[in-house]
Formats: sequence, C-alpha cells, structure tokens
Amino acid sequence: MNFERGSRKYILTPCRKRLGKAVARRSKSTVAAEVLKDPITKKYVLQRLGVNLRRELALMCSDKVESILQSQDLKCFTWDKLLLEVSEHSPILYSILQSCTHTRRPRHNRNGIIGMCCAILLKFRYGKMSLVQRMVSLILYAGSSGKQV
Repeated sequence: MNFERGSRKYILTPCRKRLGKAVARRSKSTVAAEVLKDPITKKYVLQRLGVNLRRELALMCSDKVESILQSQDLKCFTWDKLLLEVSEHSPILYSILQSCTHTRRPRHNRNGIIGMCCAILLKFRYGKMSLVQRMVSLILYAGSSGKQV
C-alpha cells in the first residue's frame, strides 16, 4: 500500500495468507471460499447476510409493495407472479432458495417449492401475507378433510 511517506508492508498470518493471495489475484470465488473457511469471519458474514435478508423481507411486507400474497383475489395468483415479485424485492432470498433447490435433473415443481418456502417465511413475518395458506385450507376443505391431522 502506498502512503505519503512511502509504502507499508503487512505480514499476513498463516490463516490469512491464502485469503491475501486470493485478494491479490482478484479471484472472487476463492475469496468467498477462504472467508467462509475462517469461523470468525464466517460468523460476521452470516450476521450481515441475516441483516440484509431481514431488511428485504421487511420491505416485501411493507405497504410500499403491493404483494400478491396480501391480495384477497385467488384468481390472479400464479407461482410465476409470486416468484417474479420475490426476485424483484428479495433477490438474496430468491438466490438462496434457488441454490437450495438446484438438482441435476430439472424438476417441474421447483417454482412451487420456492414459492411455498417464500410464502411460509413471509406469513411468519407478517400475518396478512396469507394467500397461499388460504388456498391450501380451501383445497383441504373442498377435499372433505378433517380438522385434525
């Protein structure tokens, strides 16, 4: 690093040496892998990720976003609309759920699984985001399901 009085050298500890080399090579994937190997740094990265996720979920549950999950109209609901809304307003959650549901062979119900996970999280965060849960209860009621499981 260059300063007014000259350059300064830093000696890297053995646990940070590989991270320093990855930063010097500008290899982003190696930097991410090395950061997640260090338990202390990993803790701070996961805390920051949690803060960002909570911020995204709070934004989706706010009145600024007219969410499809807050609507009363079941006719306009599709999984694609829900996933489009989640990908626009909560890209971190969407990318995490996509990477969690990735399989070698593409599955036809992947959008439904991602949408259901998002609906459960958003319902837990804000009670009025309950359109999917109402749909499930209507399906169970129409199928003459009992009230006890």
